[in-house]
Amino acid sequence: MMASGNAFRSKGEGIRLDWSKTKTIFIVVFLILDVFLFFLFLQKYQDTQNSQLPQLSIADQIEEENITISSELPDLDDSKPYLNAESYRFSAEEVSNLAGQNATVRNNRILESSLNTPVDIEDPENPEELTNLLEEFVLYGEQYRFRDYREEENEIVYFQYYEDSTLYFNVNAQLVVTLNDQQQAVSYTQTYLSSLETFSTEQELITPGDALESFYGSGVVEANSRVTNLEIGYFPSFLQAGNNDDSVTGDVQVLTPTYKMTIENGEGSQRDLFINAVDDNIYDMSQVNLDFDQLDEQENDESTE
Repeated sequence: MMASGNAFRSKGEGIRLDWSKTKTIFIVVFLILDVFLFFLFLQKYQDTQNSQLPQLSIADQIEEENITISSELPDLDDSKPYLNAESYRFSAEEVSNLAGQNATVRNNRILESSLNTPVDIEDPENPEELTNLLEEFVLYGEQYRFRDYREEENEIVYFQYYEDSTLYFNVNAQLVVTLNDQQQAVSYTQTYLSSLETFSTEQELITPGDALESFYGSGVVEANSRVTNLEIGYFPSFLQAGNNDDSVTGDVQVLTPTYKMTIENGEGSQRDLFINAVDDNIYDMSQVNLDFDQLDEQENDESTE
């Protein structure tokens, strides 16, 4: 009987010990659960508070990041029409009458010419010496404006313009002057858009502020930047859609009113940004191709059809 009693007491003590451990485990688990639920509640509370905070508009964000527009920007029209244009085909007669050069035409649309006398260029970034060349020796030369100097290719690029509006980045409307190692203009290649006509309906344009907000929203404008210049010109409409079809190289084009916005960052570096001035779409500049050879490819495609 004594042994049986001892066994019963040992078994009871074991049960009490197991229950004590179980209680401890439950307490720890509930504490962990309470902590988890507390943090869950705290996170939800913070999210609710944040959602109730007033969100800054893009205009306010631009102001907060010290992005400004120069007060000296020119006044631009509130509306502009689309343009219709045709790729010009140079005639043998007009090319043969060009003086002081040896000119030929490729596929009717690309005029290539070598100058008999090279023209010294003091500053390719500001080639004033070419003004007379364009006016006296280049067909429709007065309708081109200096765009930039491509140092790597040693070329000076001009874009055609229409009624004081530049035709931006159009392979059918450019003049490229090639320099030699002595920084002399020795030849040029030219394309030209003709039969330029405005559509009958004027298109209401977005404001410069709207354009800046679009650029800022796309992440291309840094804090402490400043809009230093604004122009309106025309872009080939294919660039907006990002197409790589025949609209850029075909005979007929539709040109879209476009803002060119020059932005200077806090370090003084400038860049030009382009946006459709009608529907607020930013142009994909990676689609730009100013290689004249693509006109050859288009001409070959047309001849095989």
